[in-house]
Amino acid sequence: MSTLYMLAFDHRASLTKMFGEHGGTYQGRPVDYSALKRVIWESLPLAIEARGLQRSTLGVLVDEEYGADVAREVAGAGLVLAMPAERSLQRVFELEYGDQFDVHIEAFDPDHVKVLAIADETLPADLLAVSMSRLRQLSEWVSPRRQRLMLELLVLPSAAQLERIGGDRERFDTELRPQIMVDTIRAYQQAGIEADIWKVEGLATVDQYQAVAAQARADGRDDVECIVLGRGADDEQILRWLHAAGQADGFTGFAIGRSTWAPSLKGLMTGRLDPEQARAEIAGRFVSYVDTFEGRTGDLP
Repeated sequence: MSTLYMLAFDHRASLTKMFGEHGGTYQGRPVDYSALKRVIWESLPLAIEARGLQRSTLGVLVDEEYGADVAREVAGAGLVLAMPAERSLQRVFELEYGDQFDVHIEAFDPDHVKVLAIADETLPADLLAVSMSRLRQLSEWVSPRRQRLMLELLVLPSAAQLERIGGDRERFDTELRPQIMVDTIRAYQQAGIEADIWKVEGLATVDQYQAVAAQARADGRDDVECIVLGRGADDEQILRWLHAAGQADGFTGFAIGRSTWAPSLKGLMTGRLDPEQARAEIAGRFVSYVDTFEGRTGDLP
């Protein structure tokens, strides 16, 4: 299994929530998501230089809509390229480019095709079946090709689930979500959806990570890998998640987005930071994530 540390900025809908529509203004400054994504991308060489990171272990997850130019530069830089195939943040899985999805994937030839699947027990059975069918079709399309399928799994708590643990979201994350993740991965596998990499939310303990990885690799899926996503959590939480994940067999790295760059982009858009400072901040966070996953920071409290 190969290590993969990925800087993720394929975000679209969440960027709109942060700064408004592309082409508009935010606190008097123009909103240009392509320019902001270039700032993120240009932080990675700083991280490489600061830590002496191996390019073969580094990846970029970027979308075509606002990051097409960046995507074209990634392969030339000797890095792993992943690109999303899904329409951003939909409860029911939908391909971004519909029946033309294959044309767009083949035009960029990414190493990984990334899709987002949302586990939501309130989703009606017929809509869940639609999502599963579409994901299976994409899985079958990717399977014979050189690309690998990266499946990002988000677990949304329902009102009923939260009620069971007194409305405490932290208890949901630690007591209920780990088993839901395992069960969801199993259900997807049984439905014929075969991910090469599972991109999952952070967990509290090594044992919880091991259970997820064991299911991801069940029944002869020995080459399947797991990586950690950030979910926009603060640095303290991210570091705890990565510290535990780095000790779990089957977890080979991370693909973290907003936690890495959102504070710096906000600083840039409010005038607190200039582009050079923003890039340096993003690089610093990324390096801290690598160090923590690799156990260079010692035990966290």
